[in-house]
Order: sequence, then C-alpha cells, then structure tokens
Amino acid sequence: MKGGLDEVMRLKKVHQRWLRTQYILGALPVFAVINHFRPMLSDGDGGDLVPSLLPEAFGAHYNLILVGTLVMVAMSEFARRRFHSRHKDDLSL
Repeated sequence: MKGGLDEVMRLKKVHQRWLRTQYILGALPVFAVINHFRPMLSDGDGGDLVPSLLPEAFGAHYNLILVGTLVMVAMSEFARRRFHSRHKDDLSL
C-alpha cells in the first residue's frame, strides 16, 4: 500500500506542477493577444509594442508565433485534462 500512496502523491505533485507551469507560461501569450487588439504597451503610434521589441526576423512573424504559442497552451490544457480524467480517483484522495 505504501507504494500506492507514494504514486498518488507523485501524481498530485505532477498535476500541481503542470497547473503552475501552465499559468505562468500561458499568461504571456494571453497578455500578448490582448495587447495586440487593445494595446496597453504601445509604441509611439499607438500600435502594439511587443513585436518591435523582438528581433527583426521574429517580429516579421509575430502573429504566427503568437498563434503557435496559443495552440501549444491549448494542447497542454487538453493533455492536462486527459491526465486529470485518467487519474481522477487518485487525485481526489
């Protein structure tokens, strides 16, 4: 039984670490999307400041990078939910 309890504690730690990582890494792309449409950090012309802070090669593909990061956050959330549903009984202990 002790091995089972250790496994449950490990699963809980993995899930909590996953949640914290998603909150931290997911906040940046969400802020960037909001800033893209309603600039809070704006350049001199009232546009989005973030693309101008990136190197020129990345700034040219800013929208693609932004969409890619949002897709990765969404895929991570779907994977986390699948992990949670698979281990629901253990995580509820």
